[in-house]
Amino acid sequence: MKARFKGLYKMSGSRFWWFRYSQDGKRHAVSLRTTEESEAITRAQAIRAEGLLAASAYSPNEPAPRRYEIQGVIDRYLKDAQERNKKPLRAETARVRGYILKKFVTDCAVSRVGDITPLKIQHWFTLLKAEGKARDTLWAHGQRLRSFIKYLVPKYLPSTILSDFSVPEPAALGRKNWLRKGEVTRILEAANGDPELKFALLCGFDAGLRRNEISEALVNWFDLEDGLLHVSKHENFVPKDRDLRPIPLTERFAEFLKTYLEGRDQNQYVLAPEKTVKGTNKYRYDTNTRVRSHFVRCGVKCTYHDMRRSFGSNRASVGVSIYKIAKWLGDRIEVTERSYGHLAPQDQEINRGV
Repeated sequence: MKARFKGLYKMSGSRFWWFRYSQDGKRHAVSLRTTEESEAITRAQAIRAEGLLAASAYSPNEPAPRRYEIQGVIDRYLKDAQERNKKPLRAETARVRGYILKKFVTDCAVSRVGDITPLKIQHWFTLLKAEGKARDTLWAHGQRLRSFIKYLVPKYLPSTILSDFSVPEPAALGRKNWLRKGEVTRILEAANGDPELKFALLCGFDAGLRRNEISEALVNWFDLEDGLLHVSKHENFVPKDRDLRPIPLTERFAEFLKTYLEGRDQNQYVLAPEKTVKGTNKYRYDTNTRVRSHFVRCGVKCTYHDMRRSFGSNRASVGVSIYKIAKWLGDRIEVTERSYGHLAPQDQEINRGV
């Protein structure tokens, strides 16, 4: 009988499908232990996707090897993504993507590449909604999963799976929670007496830094003479956008830094300078508990990322160009436009020519 999948065949006298392949110059054959051709193709794809497991190692009835199959493919995908020449993934980005992909395969009981189907993908989005994930989170998870699926097509999965792949739409205006400038001023004033806390707050509210950027900030990022903050890579850190990102310092941030950084070694970390190595946690040094407790004391609903969102929102609402905000935040123009464009004040040029 002619097999529809290369290497798939039925041996005379056997009711099971078999799979033949070559590895390291040697030919192998393995019984797929199924009489169903569709299931045989799925199992053969799983073997191929894992880099052609040895015949003796493959058993569809043993859960551990089957789990290893998809986990190994995910690890190889992330490794390839970090080593590619064009826009390689940062190690931290790869870690986050790995978490998302492994959540998908766990939630949907995917143990082999061939288990991935449009039905399971849509089922996952239903599960995420039931968990209360925001629309933007659903969109981001969908984009990460879609990139992984594209990596698998057409070698391990049919290209038709992409035509049936529907990523949830993000929120029309992006996430909306942010604090107006009056509230920001009150929160900053309430942090007087705790310079470490105030530094973290100013980094978020006045410079739009990400949580990890605040943790990794060096004293030499802050050029008080020219009034600039330079988010830049160092031996333990690579910015998300990979480029040197200059951000003008607000007057109150610059005034605070004159005292806070006075006499400090230029190559020191600003926060916890003695902690030079990242441990098992995501952040080298995390002030989240202190910041979150401060917000509770001030009676406001705010997170670390809401500080960054407040930075962009407050500037967009007084007419600062979306282009400038995007450059300061290190985000793409279209992302910044979607999140902050609706806050731009009325454009008086509408009256020109009337």
